[in-house]
Amino acid sequence: MTRSVAFVGPLPPPVNGFSSVCAMMLERLRMRMPVEVFDRAPKLHARAWGALLQLLYPARYFGLCMGRHDAILYLALSGGRGQFIDLIYVLISKLFRRPIFIHHHSFVYINSPSRLNRCFFALVRNATHIALSPNMGQALVRVYGLNSAAIIVLSNAAFYESDDEAPAVGNDAAPLQLGFLSNITFEKGIVEFFRILEKLNQAGVEYRAHIAGPLAPDARQTFDELLGAASDVEYVGPVYGGQKERFYRQLDVFLFPTNYANEAEPLVIYEAMRQGVHVIACDRGSIAEMLRNGGGLAFTREHIVDSAAAHIAKFNGDRHALAAAKRNSMQQARRVRCAGKAALENLLACMQGTHEPARITP
Repeated sequence: MTRSVAFVGPLPPPVNGFSSVCAMMLERLRMRMPVEVFDRAPKLHARAWGALLQLLYPARYFGLCMGRHDAILYLALSGGRGQFIDLIYVLISKLFRRPIFIHHHSFVYINSPSRLNRCFFALVRNATHIALSPNMGQALVRVYGLNSAAIIVLSNAAFYESDDEAPAVGNDAAPLQLGFLSNITFEKGIVEFFRILEKLNQAGVEYRAHIAGPLAPDARQTFDELLGAASDVEYVGPVYGGQKERFYRQLDVFLFPTNYANEAEPLVIYEAMRQGVHVIACDRGSIAEMLRNGGGLAFTREHIVDSAAAHIAKFNGDRHALAAAKRNSMQQARRVRCAGKAALENLLACMQGTHEPARITP
């Protein structure tokens, strides 16, 4: 009998890293087995109705478990109070003794465990847990006492197709092309980005800076002031699809000086690396693991501005080193993607019930 899966997780809209990865996972699941979708995304234009739906959906899942003895649960775990709803799906699954697969996308409950988190994880210690990186898996085992043999490491890079194009060859006489793409908020480090540019100006480094992404209302005034005071900086607004790929391809260095304490495995970093762009970022979540093997540089929040500016200045004086760094970034993206695709295939086969998972112990 073919297994079916109850997919519980947020789907776009709204579009963010979490919902985007969930959409890609759903696409892969639908290629392999029947799927029932329980969308956990908030209904921004009908909050009351959306909240009611989130309370009614578990009843539908209960009915699914009653009607299908082969149904399993795939749960993209919420980072905050949404775990109250997630817990209902877990309890139903345990009532019917259904296999549970929990996909972790957040460091919130690792960095700051709450009473709710501890109650939730006490019930799922022996479920199959999907972590973004080995360090994330180790942290889950350490904080919640999970069974380390029940951890599968699956990078978000697994969901990207290959890129065979070599990094663009830059003009050694041209200014360095620097970029920032994210939600433009204080948490994502937009102020630090401009501080890095200021340091480069003071060092006499010529550059062209490019910024893309939706602008948060509470950051608009500060952003407008910083943009107005800066030179050689272009803001293009939100970019998607081919426009986003063209944005990355023009860059030499991608800067991600995030202040967000619970950063996980940002998609924008892989998107830049796979286009042959060198990445300099804050060491948060799984970022340092993403940038291994020369794929990029990760610094603490306290040192990101000075260290990023210093390394960019070195690249400005040694374009051969910059070219090598860009190649390393693309090679690391390919390396992580290949490992991720193997892990994804293993996970999907496990969910189908064709074999026990070859778990990658963190």
